[in-house]
Amino acid sequence: MNRRVLIALILTLAVAVGAQAQSWKIDYGNDRGKVAVFNSKTDPKFAEDAPYGPMSFRIFGQNLWLLDSIGGKLYGFDQKNELKADLTVPGLEGFKLLEDFALVAGVSGQPESVWVADASDCIVRKLSLADGKELLRVGGRGVEPGQFLQIHQLEVDAGGRLYVGDYGRTVISVFTAYGELVREIPWQRSGFALDKRGRLHLLNYSERGGYFHRIYSARGQLLKSVHVGLPDMQNARVWSAGTDDSLLVSFVPAGGFKGSLVLVEISDCARINRRLDLVPPGSMNRFVASANQTIYVAEADFFAAPEGKFAVKTVEWDVTK
Repeated sequence: MNRRVLIALILTLAVAVGAQAQSWKIDYGNDRGKVAVFNSKTDPKFAEDAPYGPMSFRIFGQNLWLLDSIGGKLYGFDQKNELKADLTVPGLEGFKLLEDFALVAGVSGQPESVWVADASDCIVRKLSLADGKELLRVGGRGVEPGQFLQIHQLEVDAGGRLYVGDYGRTVISVFTAYGELVREIPWQRSGFALDKRGRLHLLNYSERGGYFHRIYSARGQLLKSVHVGLPDMQNARVWSAGTDDSLLVSFVPAGGFKGSLVLVEISDCARINRRLDLVPPGSMNRFVASANQTIYVAEADFFAAPEGKFAVKTVEWDVTK
């Protein structure tokens, strides 16, 4: 084998192994770079059914972005677990519970701003990552178009449009980059994803046929509906959509929740290509991410915190079909 080819192969394998082994571990606490938790150990007034900690994370490039939901902050960590971004969300009062966030890339391809959802006042704020200033806001608690009852998911497409999944009103609200409401799409709380072409992917369930994979254009037109089936699977959650129209979806397995979920990759023709079992981290919202052809999962024990650490790790598929 040519020496240059051999060196290139070794480097490629090293990068692949490094990507598979990538992980982050964050301490619990209220200091800078740590994530706060709300449980019986950290607050004597705790009276919730379940404790709370970071609700959402994302992988952008090779970096971890993490929502310190109780602390009211957004952190950015590099591959070496070093803190590179620290943003305090302004305008929060009383008990804080940041539900989700969505990064907005600039012309450079790097994040320049971020949308952050506050569960307490049902407002989604757009903030500058450079100085933390609020640029604009949408929503507010209510049942009218453009208002929210229980924000669960945020996504942003390449054109800067904001998509808000509202569990309370069971709709996906679509806003322009300037905060103007464009449309609302009926939603079954099944998660959703935007592909690189700005198309919306979601799952709809029918008692007769099971699940259907529906794809909408950026203008809200239904482009495609594929029968997936899987009628015995429960509580579908779409996490991401590939350029080939494949979906990354988690389900409560047939028979009900017994401590773990099933994560599957569904092809464009509704075939399950790969799967794995995973344990969801308590009350966390966004605990799975797909980036660079790698699956990342959060690991956390909010009951034991501040003992232990909050972690994000790569995982491997259990079965390849």
